[in-house]
Order: sequence, then C-alpha cells, then structure tokens
Amino acid sequence: MMAISEILNKVLFGVSIGKIGLFFIIILFTFIIKSIFVYILDKKLTVRVKKTKSELDDLLLKAIKSPLSYLILLQGFYMAILSLQLPEKIGLFDITSIEHTIYILAISFIMLYFIFKIIDIIAYYLHNEAKKTNSILDDQLIPLIVKSLRILVVTLGILFILQNFGYNITSLIAGLGIGGLAFALAAQNTVSNLFGSITIFSDKPFQLGDWISIGDIEGTVEDLGFRTTRVRRFDQALVTVPNSQFINTGIINYSAMKKRRINFFLGIRYGTSVSKIKEVVAGIKKIIEEDEKFDHSFYMVRFTEFGAYSLNIFIYCFVKTIDWAESLTIREEFNLKIMQLMEKLGVEIAFTSQTIYLNEKMGVMK
Repeated sequence: MMAISEILNKVLFGVSIGKIGLFFIIILFTFIIKSIFVYILDKKLTVRVKKTKSELDDLLLKAIKSPLSYLILLQGFYMAILSLQLPEKIGLFDITSIEHTIYILAISFIMLYFIFKIIDIIAYYLHNEAKKTNSILDDQLIPLIVKSLRILVVTLGILFILQNFGYNITSLIAGLGIGGLAFALAAQNTVSNLFGSITIFSDKPFQLGDWISIGDIEGTVEDLGFRTTRVRRFDQALVTVPNSQFINTGIINYSAMKKRRINFFLGIRYGTSVSKIKEVVAGIKKIIEEDEKFDHSFYMVRFTEFGAYSLNIFIYCFVKTIDWAESLTIREEFNLKIMQLMEKLGVEIAFTSQTIYLNEKMGVMK
C-alpha cells in the first residue's frame, strides 16, 4: 500500500500522479455520461417522439442534442481541470482567472448555439406559414426577422460575457445610447428608408412582380431591399426608389386590379337616323352580354352627346382578365365585332370633318 501511495504522491509537471489519474477518470466518466445521454436521445426518446403527430417535439429534440452534449463535455472537462488543483498563479499567468474566462466563453457559446437552434425552429414554422400566403413579401420578411433575432441574441451574449468579465454594462449601454443618438441624427435618411421598408412589409401594398406607380415612376417591382426598392420601367430602365418615399406618397398597384376597364366614345356620322342609333346601342349591348370574357355585373352603352363632328355613343365595360396582353386581344375582338355590326346596319363611323355652306345671292351688279 505504501508503494502505491508513494507513486500517487509523485509529482509530474507540478501535479501529483494521483491528481492526474483523477483527471483522466473524470474525463472517462464524462464521455460515458455523454454516450449514455446520446443513446437515450437516439434510441429511446427519438422513437417515442416520432410516434406523435406534432413536428415540434422532433425539432426540439434535434435542437437540444448537440448543445447538451457539448455542455456535458464542458462540465466534465471543467471539473477534471479543477481536480488538478493547479496553483493560482504560474509565473505571470493567473491560472484561476484563465480557467474562469475559458469556462465563461465556452458556456456562452454553447448557450448561443442552443438559442440559434431555437431560432431555426421559429424560422421553420414562419416559412411554413409564409408558404400558405400568396404574398412574396412574407418570404422576404422572414429572413429579416430571423437575422434580427440572431443579432439580438449575439448582442445579449456579448453583454453577458462582458458583465462576467467585470465590465460595467450600465455605463456601456448609456455610452451606446448617446452614440446611437448621434448616429441616428447623422443618418436620418437611412432610418427613414428603414421605416419605409417596415411599412412595406407590414402593409404589403405590393409584392415582387407587381405593376405599380409611385409619383412619376411606373413599372414592375423587381427587387425589395432594406433601403431601396428597384422598379423596372416599361422602357426597361431600372429605377431605384428610396423606401422612405413609400411612406408619404400614394402607391397605385395595377396588379391588384380584379378586372380591366374598356372606356371610349364611338362617334357615328351626323345624319344617322334615330332608329339606327338605337340598333347600334342595342347591338353593342348584345355583344357584351353574349361574350363570357366581359363582366356582366356592370356595363354602360348610351348615346350621350352631340359632338362637334359626330353623334357619340359612350361605351363603358370591364373584361374579367387582368393580363394586359389578353385584355388587348379581347378589346381587338370587341372592336371588330362593333365594326361588323355597323357594316351590317349601314352606319358609318364619323371622322373629323367640316361642312361649309355657301349662300349665293342672285342679282345683277350695276
């Protein structure tokens, strides 16, 4: 027994062999405990969780596996190092402070890793909810929310670490507040653009691919960022619009139309009889009523005015499509049918003209 005691009390690198042995025993038990933990998760809990209808428990189980495994290893190694009972200082190095610093950093990173896993679960459910909507803006808003949550978590993690290192967090936050105020005053436009992007994401006045008009800018929304929105005009020029402009300026979203309007005056020649005008009006109404491409809930065909050069029939109706090219095709067919109707009735379309009447006086000049 004395021989074993003497061996354990021998010093190696400033630490007794007994303490070194205890160090490796604790490390061994740490790996055993970790293996048991992983086995329980993989073989027991995972099987039970898969039997449930909810997907949340599966995601939570995957989220806690790695962080808790790292936490078990960290605690085991920390206890093993403490078992060595190292001196508080070795030369210029404060060993106790170094141990504490490394432990705080490691446990902070593990906590951040775990919280990031939880954020991933939140992002997963938000993406699923976004898929249920027709808006593309939801898909753009979710990465912004996830990124903001991660930045918030990292910021809080840094403050936690600094506080454990003895820094005065209150003074630091106050200093950041003053600096933030100065920065905000220097970057008012950027802040306005940020609020503009928040307005777009919350109110959803348009989405990517929509045909919009804001001020004198009209085109298709091509990209939506935190500061600016890019609109492709119909002449193919790309216009970058600051998002702050969307706060105070009205937005016309033509893509939000449920139907397209046809609105014009049909001028027929003076001299056309009343009966013919009535037949033209009735015939145009019939064309609209018999065509399923038109919205029959509301339309107007009326002889409304005596124009300078023509008798004007007001035509006001809607087609069911919102596609521009398709609406032009329908309008073309509509115009051709009106022309066929007028040819059949013998009614002529008026054109700009002037009639001059000459009053010739008969007489003999002397």
